[in-house]
Amino acid sequence: MESNGLEQLLTIRRHLLPHEDDSELSLARASWLYERQREDALNLIANGVNKAFGG
Repeated sequence: MESNGLEQLLTIRRHLLPHEDDSELSLARASWLYERQREDALNLIANGVNKAFGG
């Protein structure tokens, strides 16, 4: 699964959008949502580290 991008995307779609089908639109939504959540988490972590170390 680690080397199969489609299988990864289908897994992400099933996790984030469990009631959607495997259409291109649903896969695109899941991909966008996953990247958005990942960026938000990275920003939260960076802000927390910055705050913790007085930056």
